[in-house]
Amino acid sequence: MNSRNGGQDWDFADPGGAPEEAAISFITPPSPQGQSAATGVVERNRAELTKIPGVYGVSEGRTPIGDPALRIDVEDDSVRARLPKEIEGYPVEVIVVPGGFKILPAR
Repeated sequence: MNSRNGGQDWDFADPGGAPEEAAISFITPPSPQGQSAATGVVERNRAELTKIPGVYGVSEGRTPIGDPALRIDVEDDSVRARLPKEIEGYPVEVIVVPGGFKILPAR
């Protein structure tokens, strides 16, 4: 019986002394004013980005693994080529919204 693996007779290879690593997302803590650093990046860049034809909106978003990012809503995929891949260190997530946004009438 092997006490190292809880009495089970498993045959695991020793990692050879190499350190183990895992991807862990880092969330930037909110600023003292209560907004995240990514929100500040959105506010500083929104006006310029919305001047690009086909851009509907700019907001704070997340990458597929949950890290902070800038979300840019666009008309179609052709707009992607006119956008930066990163702004102030934050990745840009481009979301295609065919037909744009429509404001619904108040009830």
